[in-house]
Amino acid sequence: MKLSFNGLAKSFGGHRAVDGVTAVFEDVRSLAFIGPSGGGKSTLLRMVGGLETPTEGSLAINEEEVIFEPAALQKHRRAIGFVFQAFNLFPHMDALRNITLPLEKVHGLSAAQARETAMAALKRFRLDQHAHKRPAELSGGQNQRIAIARAIAIKPKLLLFDEPTSALDPEMTSGVLDIIEELKEEGREFLLVTHEMGFARNVADRVAFLADGRIVESGPPSELFGAPQTAACRDFLARVLKY
Repeated sequence: MKLSFNGLAKSFGGHRAVDGVTAVFEDVRSLAFIGPSGGGKSTLLRMVGGLETPTEGSLAINEEEVIFEPAALQKHRRAIGFVFQAFNLFPHMDALRNITLPLEKVHGLSAAQARETAMAALKRFRLDQHAHKRPAELSGGQNQRIAIARAIAIKPKLLLFDEPTSALDPEMTSGVLDIIEELKEEGREFLLVTHEMGFARNVADRVAFLADGRIVESGPPSELFGAPQTAACRDFLARVLKY
């Protein structure tokens, strides 16, 4: 994957959440964004996925610019698998329907095709026995695994994980991170926003440290965690890795 940002910025009112990011990441399968809360990580990720429109600048994936116009944006979103920290499952639908609905309504599969695809995804993550349970009947870890199954079921070209474990306890976190690592081993390409420093260090090909809406530094995990080049990154890692 090649991911390019060219003067990318996003403002909300008077607040500049992403502040003119220019960077190129080449030959990466897994890219992790780390940094303090409010630093722009999730906003940057959402622009990659077409969920936020830049105020300025542009971005491209594998040399193909993301066009923020309705028809092009709809096509782009169909090729992206999203996993959010709050799961974003429909509470009134069971696990199976949460997966079949986008397959039918967005991707044009028949009901039978959607069911077959969804059940295969649920079975892969050992959730087939919970297919007819609603989110409230399941644990947080199970709900997040359903969200991952939904993202995988559409056969995306790119997966985006936005703090996928922040709402989970340590045991559930471990299970979800194991799944993401398994996806990497399969050759899946993904971007990950996370506060799990150990996981970012182990699973990412490249890590980018964001603060104040900018990519302050980036590099292979061994370099960024082992010998950060900027005071901001050194101070951040010293705080989060203290205990």
